[in-house]
Amino acid sequence: MPEFSSAKWIASTIPETVPGNFNLAQIDDPHSLASLDWSIMQGEFCVAENGAIWVPSKDPTERTMLFIAQHLVLVVSRTQIVMHMHDAYRRVKQSNDHQRGAARFGVFVSGPSKTADIEQSLVLGAHGCQTLEVFLTP
Repeated sequence: MPEFSSAKWIASTIPETVPGNFNLAQIDDPHSLASLDWSIMQGEFCVAENGAIWVPSKDPTERTMLFIAQHLVLVVSRTQIVMHMHDAYRRVKQSNDHQRGAARFGVFVSGPSKTADIEQSLVLGAHGCQTLEVFLTP
């Protein structure tokens, strides 16, 4: 992908799968990710009904990566696909219950936002990434 090969800032929470080009542990202020070209993150599971991917995050840096990057890559195991949102919410609840009621942060990501409200001109990524690439692993 030309956008990837020409990227200056690539962050990855799964460097053993796809490495980034800087160490996320050195980021102490999520605002410093303002120029992030690509975020590469692990999705926990995918919903077949609508293509949404549940992405939990542990800290503010990971949360920021989801929304501030120009391009987002999510990696999900093909064995972690649920049929519909009813199954997805049941799975999130079970995971939270397993953590003894301490709800964790996570979002369902389903692709870039689109709007054509302003002068009827289509804008991709008005509220987040411009592109979303999903890779299913064995």
